[in-house]
Amino acid sequence: MPVKRTGFFIGLLVAVLFALLPFAGESYYIQLLTVIFYWIGLAACWNLMCGYTGYIDFGSAAYTGIGAYVAGIIMVRSGLPLLTTIPLAGLGAGVIALAVGWPTLRLRGAYFAIATFALAEALMQVAEEWTGLTEGGIGITIPQRLEEFDYYWLYLFLAALVVAITWWVEHHKHGYALKAIHEDEHAAAQVGINTHTIKLKTYVTSAFFIGMLGALEGSRLGYFKPDDVFDVHITIKMVIMSLLGGMGTVLGPVIGATFLQLIEDYLGAQFLNFYLVIIGAIIVCVIIFLPRGIVGSTIERLRLKFRRQP
Repeated sequence: MPVKRTGFFIGLLVAVLFALLPFAGESYYIQLLTVIFYWIGLAACWNLMCGYTGYIDFGSAAYTGIGAYVAGIIMVRSGLPLLTTIPLAGLGAGVIALAVGWPTLRLRGAYFAIATFALAEALMQVAEEWTGLTEGGIGITIPQRLEEFDYYWLYLFLAALVVAITWWVEHHKHGYALKAIHEDEHAAAQVGINTHTIKLKTYVTSAFFIGMLGALEGSRLGYFKPDDVFDVHITIKMVIMSLLGGMGTVLGPVIGATFLQLIEDYLGAQFLNFYLVIIGAIIVCVIIFLPRGIVGSTIERLRLKFRRQP
């Protein structure tokens, strides 16, 4: 069996094993894994666009907020079931991403990063001021909530799906185009790649899944305000997780999100007053000694090792 296909089936088997875990695991660990799967999904979405193109998006929290508000408003106003609103939330985030990405993806470097950051901040202000639709600073109370195990399985499914899409991108023409854009976008355009269309498709896909994850998280919280779901720290955490694991790799967000969430959970319980300082020091050390992330640096070392062998 080819190596690529073997890796895919191993990943599928791991996902199935995790899906069965609630029948045997303790409640605390199921809750912890639920949060980890949520962040794996978000980090994988960010990595799908930014890790492979080299574009740094500081506005991804815009789509968690859009997803949460679209689902919340629909449930409050129409009474539709929660599960029906999840894809609608993703669609809403995707439509906004299409409208925003069409002009901003023509920008490069810091200009794109600033534009996306401004988007998230602007949408948070809109949510604060448009009280007739969003209830403003009062916030929205979600009328429906799933069982804890349902969130576990849904987050696992969405995280596994985004990682599977990343795996597909990694091994197909679309991914090769994204990598070419990362290396030299001008040269990629010269050889016939429609760089703007490729970037736009990837950006909208990423936003679609972020919107669904945001909708699920909003319902899991039960109540949220604009600064809860449009918080720039959500984006920063996605970026850090991707950097820690390895940008532009399939397993980078999985490793990075799991690593960061586990140390946050452990250190937060053991060193409540200064655990953020320890986490910051750990992140700095990883970035210094593993500049391509845990996965990327490991792959690079293995390549060098095999090249040296006769």
